[in-house]
Amino acid sequence: MKETKQEYIPALSFRFLTPFYDFIQKYIVRDVRYKTLLIQQANIQAGHKVLDLGCGTGTLAIMVKESQLDADVFGLDADPEMLGVAKQKADEKHASVTFDTGFTNELPYPDATFDRVMSSIMIHHLKTPDKIKTAQEIFRVLKPGGELHIIDFGKPYTLYGKLLGPFLYRFEEANDNIAGDLPKIFGDPGLKTEIVGHFWTFFGDLAFLKGKKI
Repeated sequence: MKETKQEYIPALSFRFLTPFYDFIQKYIVRDVRYKTLLIQQANIQAGHKVLDLGCGTGTLAIMVKESQLDADVFGLDADPEMLGVAKQKADEKHASVTFDTGFTNELPYPDATFDRVMSSIMIHHLKTPDKIKTAQEIFRVLKPGGELHIIDFGKPYTLYGKLLGPFLYRFEEANDNIAGDLPKIFGDPGLKTEIVGHFWTFFGDLAFLKGKKI
């Protein structure tokens, strides 16, 4: 795998928060609940190859493997420290998941590799050009008939979310999310995309996005 000098934003934006990532995700953001819903949405079958994009500490990738033991699961992240935690968690759970280091806008996989590409609370870390390139890369690595399943910040739909919206919009990376532009960005390369559900968190309103490569 070739080296790259791209920069990335650590989980929770600051490196010193990395050790607290799983605690915050589990007890404040309720990630197990929305990741369970995302897995149900993805309808992963035996023999599927699944990529968790921006996998962080590997919670989603491990849950995917546990939900479908006959799936071939990969997790990709740019942060070696997070991947170290992910590999340790997978070993402890005896979950066979392949974790790779890489960037979402330059995926280290051949064309038409995956039946499912999934992502959980990562896309809002990307600036618009990187979202666009990531969308193109996802389209490239999906097999015909393959699907994209994302949960991330979306256009606010609750009063609480609408109150937080202007604050979140101040962050350049989150602008596309809050404006409701993710279906267009990920649909432009050729996926048929739609928002299929919502989830409330303390940090704002999340949206479930589904895309299919026709």
